[in-house]
Amino acid sequence: MSLKFTRYAFSLVFLCALLLPLFSAPIGVQNSAIQPTSMTIAQTDQFQVYHGGTVDSIRVIEYSNLANALEAVDSGEADMLGHRINATEYSTVDGYSNVEQQWAYDDLSMLLSINAKYYPLNDHYLRRAIAFAVDKNEIASSAMNGLVDPIDLAVPLYSEYSIESTDGGEFYDANISSAVAELALAGMLDVDEDGVVEGPDGSEIAIPIWFPYDTLGMNETAALISQNLLDVGINNTLVGLNSTEIQYEVGHHNESYGLALYEQTLSQYGYDWVAMTFHRSAQALVGHNIANVDEEELNDLAENYLDEVFLEEVEEIGKQAMLAVRDLCPVVPLFTYRWLSVYSEQNFENWPEDQNMGALSIWTSVSVLATAGSSNELVIAVLPQFFDHFFNSLNPFYGNQTLSQNWVEGTMFNPYLLVYDTPIATTPEGLPVPRHATSWEMQFLGIAPDIGLNQSRVNYYCDPNANWTDGEAMNAQDYRFTYEYYVNNSLTAYSPIIDTLKVTGDYIAGISYDNKDMFLYRRFGGLPIFPEHVWADRDPITWDPTIAQAIGSGPFMFSEFTPGSEIILVANDDYYPEIDTEAPTLRSLILVPENPIPAESVVVRVFIDDRSLVDNVTIIYTYQVGQINFTDSQIMVSDATGFEATIPSRVTATSVSWEIHATDVWGNSAKVASGSYTRMTGTAVQGLDPNLLLAIEVSAVTLVLLVVIIVLRRRRK
Repeated sequence: MSLKFTRYAFSLVFLCALLLPLFSAPIGVQNSAIQPTSMTIAQTDQFQVYHGGTVDSIRVIEYSNLANALEAVDSGEADMLGHRINATEYSTVDGYSNVEQQWAYDDLSMLLSINAKYYPLNDHYLRRAIAFAVDKNEIASSAMNGLVDPIDLAVPLYSEYSIESTDGGEFYDANISSAVAELALAGMLDVDEDGVVEGPDGSEIAIPIWFPYDTLGMNETAALISQNLLDVGINNTLVGLNSTEIQYEVGHHNESYGLALYEQTLSQYGYDWVAMTFHRSAQALVGHNIANVDEEELNDLAENYLDEVFLEEVEEIGKQAMLAVRDLCPVVPLFTYRWLSVYSEQNFENWPEDQNMGALSIWTSVSVLATAGSSNELVIAVLPQFFDHFFNSLNPFYGNQTLSQNWVEGTMFNPYLLVYDTPIATTPEGLPVPRHATSWEMQFLGIAPDIGLNQSRVNYYCDPNANWTDGEAMNAQDYRFTYEYYVNNSLTAYSPIIDTLKVTGDYIAGISYDNKDMFLYRRFGGLPIFPEHVWADRDPITWDPTIAQAIGSGPFMFSEFTPGSEIILVANDDYYPEIDTEAPTLRSLILVPENPIPAESVVVRVFIDDRSLVDNVTIIYTYQVGQINFTDSQIMVSDATGFEATIPSRVTATSVSWEIHATDVWGNSAKVASGSYTRMTGTAVQGLDPNLLLAIEVSAVTLVLLVVIIVLRRRRK
């Protein structure tokens, strides 16, 4: 019986396969085709852009020493100190009643590196025991005098990717019972009852702890860690070395240490360090996999992180990696440093709380509001090193200065970043938002055909409303020029990985890199863009521009510059960034063939304009067959210049109507085009009347139903 049923079922499937081409989706049903897309990065949920402010001018004035500068801020003569305060000067600041303190998190952290090649530290249970034993809160409060913050996860606290507030805290306080339990799982017990545990093989152990005796607070930190370990029975010895030696030896995989206090700069953007550094292959790389660890879970996470090309998946893998490093303890993150900036509220209020840049933030100048009676001139007090070593020309490269992340987010107020605009700004909360680029996307192998295996590309969508302050329009050619200028003159630390530059139309600039990094758009997005019509053929090291030549596109313009003593910037009233509320519009439309009929396939190609990245273009088409309408849809496929889809032929249709809808990354949507075409009245289609063909389709449906009924009846027998 089952054999007969199988034969009938096969016949039914075969018959349906023959008849399916005659059918379309039911009335009102839309089937959207799915295609691979690039990774869109625009923060559409934030609806925020870097914006112009209300401050009329900014004056940067030199003071001879810190005391004079702080007195100026305290009296209201100046509104902000343009430098970070050194840790040795923190107590000095407390003596000024009108000086406000703003703390920010650093990306420099102190780790306890655990060498997995030093017996018996290859066992992650022992490493967890060490993590449970160490009292991070005690280190932060007593050894470091409350000037650091304990961490469990190896990502900066100010980073948008940090989950310390929800998943940190497991190892903040010493937990002796948990440490002892982990030691038992590692097979380490105090067999001879001498107060310390033996190794799994019964041998006596004394783990050496390297510490930098020349680094503030490290002598006290090492002593606390040593005692914490003794409290749970882990014998150890302290070995003091200078910080340079420790950083070199641990970074170059010296296998003679057991534990080491090691300073590590953590990834500001993304999870690169925590996700990839502990892969087994990274033991060959200086500064990577400092723990010499080889754990399958960490290896798998690193490989998955490197292979993935979609941001949501990368973020998920990155979070898993953070937690895995916390739990497997190749390193034990101890604390992250904080640093101090100062300002006064006597003349201005509404100071932004920037967790990364403090009062030195680029948001300060466009966010503060003048108090009653203020001249609305923001005064920045600086010390002699500002003009001696940082700002000695209106050209930021003058004297062979290299632009890097440290230049963007360095130790001093940066006027260049208020004049020379950047594609992206980072909010005080750490999120990327549009500045000159209205949106952006990352592309990888399989998304764009000309991208290699270990490459990536960022496309910046330039704001069509942007102008240089001399009235010239800013466009993608300025991006191309700037990045070529960086590369050809080695003006940025990232120059070696920039591969090719590609401009599409007037407003899309693509930069390809010999590096597969999901977050490269952030690293490059903070570098300024320069006007080609001003900078072309200028030597970046020797050119010293005049005020008239220092053309930018930012919220301020240079007004006066006295080398060695003073800068004045004035507001750019034509500063352009704003939230994109404009829907996409049609530039052109092509149909192939030009005058189609329903019986032939029709290629539809559209070119669309928008201030931002067009995220989705969908074509919806309806066939009219007799008195019945059949509707379907497709996501149109994009390439460098437009969007394309094919409306399939339908010989039974008397007419086809279609419309195209486009949506940008800001959520603005519009119907950008529509149309219809018909077959000529009275003309037969393949010699058959269309009503007869419709009857054939209906009869085919009836035939399928009859076959199903026959099969079911035979099955019941």
